[in-house]
Amino acid sequence: APQREAFVEKARTLDQAGLKPQAREAWQAILKVIPHHQEAAGRLGRLAFEDRDYANAASLLERATASEAPAPTWFDLGLVRQDLRDYPRAVDAYRKALEIKPDHAEAALNLGIVLQESGDPDAAMQAYRTAYRLRPNMFGSIAMALTSASHGRLWLDEAALRRSLAS
Repeated sequence: APQREAFVEKARTLDQAGLKPQAREAWQAILKVIPHHQEAAGRLGRLAFEDRDYANAASLLERATASEAPAPTWFDLGLVRQDLRDYPRAVDAYRKALEIKPDHAEAALNLGIVLQESGDPDAAMQAYRTAYRLRPNMFGSIAMALTSASHGRLWLDEAALRRSLAS
């Protein structure tokens, strides 16, 4: 077990140093020996997402969330599903991230975006309200999301939008 922990520590160190190819290799070696290693699957999923390899990222992140996973892993799974336009399952992943970490403002913002894309503007506004309450400086991102989505709403009055988000 100490040797195993040393491998994980090495992978984390390479990851934190931004040495992606070496980190990827280290995480892959861990996953080969321990197929259900959640952190390795989660990190490899994130790296695959950053490489725009969405199918592989989804597979790895689903493996990572098969057992108790931290909010960032669920958030990453939401991002991948969102990019794959699998909105119902992206909603589930973002809700799970928020359930685990209720102050995850990015998860609330992205939940709003996928709900809006799914054609549920009322639920989207609820999510945007949560994001705004958690992080008021997300106002610009929320305003942009509200107007740019296919099911967007145009707000001509910024103050009215702020009031609506604060309600």
